Amino acid sequence: MDFNNRHLKEMESFLSSSLSQASNLTEDDLDPREIIYQLIEAIKQNTCFYGDGIPCVPNLVVVVIPETKADRVEDLETIFNRPTFLKLLSAFLYSTQLRIFNPLFVDVQTVSKGDSRVMYRRASLGLEWPRPELASEQIRVEINYRNKQIINVIPQTPEIPQLARLTALNSTVYHNRYVITKKCVRIGRLRTIVNENGKMIRRNDFVFAHQDSPEDASNSVSRQHASIVYQHGIFNLIDHGSINGTIIQRLRTKSQLYVTPQHVNGIPLEDGDMIRFGSAWVNFEFVPKEVVTRTPVPFLPEPN
Repeated sequence: MDFNNRHLKEMESFLSSSLSQASNLTEDDLDPREIIYQLIEAIKQNTCFYGDGIPCVPNLVVVVIPETKADRVEDLETIFNRPTFLKLLSAFLYSTQLRIFNPLFVDVQTVSKGDSRVMYRRASLGLEWPRPELASEQIRVEINYRNKQIINVIPQTPEIPQLARLTALNSTVYHNRYVITKKCVRIGRLRTIVNENGKMIRRNDFVFAHQDSPEDASNSVSRQHASIVYQHGIFNLIDHGSINGTIIQRLRTKSQLYVTPQHVNGIPLEDGDMIRFGSAWVNFEFVPKEVVTRTPVPFLPEPN
């Protein structure tokens, strides 16, 4: 594993090109070569073996920046969650036969200036295994760190008895065909929402990607657009004062339901509803629990 790997070289080139096009970023914020080095080191440190020696790595890619640079979060999140970066990372893992248990997931976080990961005040990249608080959304593993052996694989444990799936139809999202497994799912543009002091105030779950074209449907979605809350056997859709509004298109009755902030408890969703966030259409459907409770096995990410 070295810098001469074709996919890593393409990744560095992509990061350099993205940096040159970002109006709010400089090499003081992001060093592409350094990011590639950190990725290689993170893979070396976190590769663990499953079963008969199958090499596996964490699927959580965590990019951290000092909280004093909170205004760079949007630019960095846009770069690292672009399909190009994720495809190159998938292709690299595939070429080296490294497996994962969950789809790749990139998270940009702000940390205090004393955090050793940002000692040079630039973005830093690492890999993490899913934490216990992600038990409803991610397959988790238990590891014997002495011999780097995976000794147990823990399936997702949904918080709710009925699951549902969100599928984006005309926009770009970070994780399409998103399965709702917890009581509250936040919906908006970009994953991490921070205040002017760099403190996180919200993290979205079903995330619309910021696009270069202002006319793109994804850009019509507000950062804190809506939530879906499961309560008493019902999924309720709540609008949080979005700029471009939220509408439920109910195919069963061929009717439209306008969801506004005045609906404090939201409007109940039905299986098969179509939801419009701004101009982005999303399908809502019930799915069986078996979708997430099958016996987990590691897989090679798709290279294309």
